This record gives sequence, C-alpha cells and structure tokens, in this order.
Amino acid sequence: MHYRIKIQGHLDTRWQDWFDGLAITWTDDDHTILSGDIIDQAALHGIFKKIRNLGLTIISVNPQAKGN
Repeated sequence: MHYRIKIQGHLDTRWQDWFDGLAITWTDDDHTILSGDIIDQAALHGIFKKIRNLGLTIISVNPQAKGN
C-alpha cells in the first residue's frame, strides 16, 4: 500500500534511508511529507515509532491507491 504521511516541521532528506527509503518532500507551510510503499501494518507502525522517537508530530496519514 502506498502511504502519504504528513509531519510537522521540515525533516532533512538525510533521514530518507532511516525511513526505509520513503520519499521526503517539504511543503510551504512547514510540513514534511513522507511517501512511498509500506508493505504491511507492522512496517507502518515501525515508521510511526521512528517518527515518535524523533519527537515529531504526525499531522495526517493517508493510504493511497498506487499511481496517485
């Protein structure tokens, strides 16, 4: 499943490998979007744990059909 996770603040792109290769993009309103394929719920919760460990705030989590 493809996910788009919005977090508060700008996360440096050097964290991309640590987030299992999810793409890191910034928005103009001081948010970061992590996007990419996450294989299952366990992997998704692993991403949430990494976000929590960095002290970041999740704004939204949106599953998307491939190609969106």
